[in-house]
Formats: sequence, structure tokens, C-alpha cells
Amino acid sequence: MTVLMKRMAFWGTLVLLLVIGLVFAFRPRAVVVDMTEIQHGELVVTVDDEGRTRVHDIYVLSAPVAGRMRRIDLHAGDEVAARETVIAEIEPIDPAFLDPRSEAQAMADMRAAESSEALARATVEQAEAELEFARREHDRATELIEEGTISERERDDAEREYRTKRAALATALAALDVRSYELERARAALVTPADTQARTEDCDCVAIRAPVDGSVLRILQQSEAVVRSGAPIIEIGDPRDLEIVVDLLS
Repeated sequence: MTVLMKRMAFWGTLVLLLVIGLVFAFRPRAVVVDMTEIQHGELVVTVDDEGRTRVHDIYVLSAPVAGRMRRIDLHAGDEVAARETVIAEIEPIDPAFLDPRSEAQAMADMRAAESSEALARATVEQAEAELEFARREHDRATELIEEGTISERERDDAEREYRTKRAALATALAALDVRSYELERARAALVTPADTQARTEDCDCVAIRAPVDGSVLRILQQSEAVVRSGAPIIEIGDPRDLEIVVDLLS
């Protein structure tokens, strides 16, 4: 075999292999499909993404009045009953401190009230004595009119005097009540925060109750503190009523 024939055989073989490779490269390929039995049913479309659950209705309880809120004994997760569970109790705020001048004025008012009450008590004692004398005169006049030793006019004067003294005693007693109340008010003006430190379990408090059945979600103010009106205290909701929040691209 000559050299020329060897070259032709080499190149012919190379061309044949190239043609075969092109045929295998460009020939149609079978498409992989899933085969199943056709059935009639509802079309269900699902979306998979990350999200978070939250209680559908959250109730934020706030302080209805300003005052000192007692410590809340509940904790997150505790169950509450509507209109039965007491969430918090608010009692009146402690009185403010008095500056020296205000304290001196309050002391003077209290002493004046004490003197006025003492004067009113003396007036009551005087009215009681005069009423007792008028009563005896009235009884004596009643006996004498039966004996015929005094006139009807004298008996009427004695009765009128007795009624007048009885009304005077009632007036004196009412005035004594007024002076006693004024003395209590003057003493109340001198009450300091230290006088109200000894608190008991019984107090004239405003009770905040749960508006719905559910659980405590979060306590915003648990420790004892002075709160303003409208200050948020606690969050309540029903953990069985949930909703899912997911951020999706439209």
C-alpha cells in the first residue's frame, strides 16, 4: 500500500467518525415524562414559604384612671375568664410632700379648726343646759295651769321657750358636725406619703377585669408602679384563634 493510499484511508476514517458523531449529536432524543392514570378532581394550588403565626384578636388593657397599680400576679400563658379574672388593681396615688410654707399654713388651719370645734362643743353644752331649764319650766307651767295658778299666756310662753331652746340645740349640734368635718379636712391636708406606706390587702381600688376568655400574651407593666390614665398594662388574646402572616411576591 502506498503512502497516498494510507493517507486517504486515515482521512476517510476520520471523516466517517466525524459524520457518525454529528449524527448521534443532532438526532432527536426521547423526552422523559411522568405517566399516570387520568382522573377527574379539584385543582389544588399550594404556595410554600416561611411565615409566622399570631393571635387574630389582641386586646391591650390600659389603666382607666391614674393611680398606683399593685403588682400583677399573672404571667404570660395564664388563662383568664371574661369579667371574672382580675388583671390588675389601681389604688389612689400617695399625697405629695408639703413645702415648709404649705405645711405651716396647713398646721395653722388645723389649729383654727380645733378651736372652732371646741367652741362648737361649748355652744352645744350651753344649748343643752338651756334646753333642760326650759323643759323644767315647761313642765312646771303645765302643772300650774292645771291648778289654775297661772294664765294660759304664761303657759304658752313657757312652751314657746322650750321649743326655741330645742331648736337652738339642734342648730348647735349641726354646727358641731360642720366644725368636726372641717377639722378632719385640715388634718387630711397634713397627711404625708409616709402615713400611707402601711397598706393592707383591703383597699378602695379600681379592679381591671379580663374582657374576654383567653390567655395572657404579654405583660407590659408587672411591678407595682404609678401609672397614668390610658397607660398600657397587659395584652390578652385567644391562642386558639390564630392567623398566618406570610410575605409573598405578587
